[in-house]
Amino acid sequence: MKIKKAVIFLIIAHIVGIFFFKRLFTHKEGPLKKPAIEALTVRAVSLTREDIDLVFSYVGNIKAKNEAKVYSKVNGKLDSYVLNEGDKVKKDETVALVERDETGLKYELAMVNSPIYGVVGKVFLDKGENILAQSTLVALVVDMQEAVVEIDIPEQDIPYISKGCPAKLKLDSYPGEIFSGEVSKVSEVLDVASRTLDVEITLANSENKLKSGMFARIDILAGKRERALALPQDALSKEDSSYYAYVVEDGKARKVKVEIGISNDKVEILKGLEENQKVIVFGQQGLRDGAVVKVIE
Repeated sequence: MKIKKAVIFLIIAHIVGIFFFKRLFTHKEGPLKKPAIEALTVRAVSLTREDIDLVFSYVGNIKAKNEAKVYSKVNGKLDSYVLNEGDKVKKDETVALVERDETGLKYELAMVNSPIYGVVGKVFLDKGENILAQSTLVALVVDMQEAVVEIDIPEQDIPYISKGCPAKLKLDSYPGEIFSGEVSKVSEVLDVASRTLDVEITLANSENKLKSGMFARIDILAGKRERALALPQDALSKEDSSYYAYVVEDGKARKVKVEIGISNDKVEILKGLEENQKVIVFGQQGLRDGAVVKVIE
């Protein structure tokens, strides 16, 4: 009798279990469906070939290409300046007068002359100050017909920078204006402490806009890759020392390791991608390999 009751109990429990199982996984319209995976919206472009400029960026200060420190040939005291800061000066023209210290000579002011043509950039003394011959700096004369910027380039840039490379300069003093120049000198000696090399850029100053001491941002064009596979910088992500991009295949994002070459605002792709592949350029932040995506052009 007990066995019979146990069998009946098991049958009833089985029927009840089936009933609740169906209620759990069935609704009025039929079996419950898995929720649809929401596609992530991204923007993708077809990978194309284009020319990429190899550009290196630096900062530096403008100075005169030709400048001269002006000294007195005699000891004495400053009597007066004949010319003031900003005045034009010819070669051998008098800049200042010095009252000689020499005794036993007829009183006569000594002339301090400029060794070059240019502009009096700065005067350094007040009337009556003592002057030692060829030692005390009296004035600085600058010839700003041509200006230069001296920069230090890091060791890894040396193979790309050479004499004659064109340069573009931007100055805070002239927003939106670009000044053209070129690399005029590359040192042969590396600074062993800083691991940098001295480079000089020369530019014309026919309109006299450039002043010694102005701050400049410099872009040096060191070469060009023609018909290179090119992507925007933002399309790549970096993990450790490797670069990755996401391509779209069958509605999903696939993570691809790439090798890169030269870059500025665009990056040269050497390996990992092929021409005309759809590459995600926006929305890839936080994207996972295999994620479903909706592409907008």
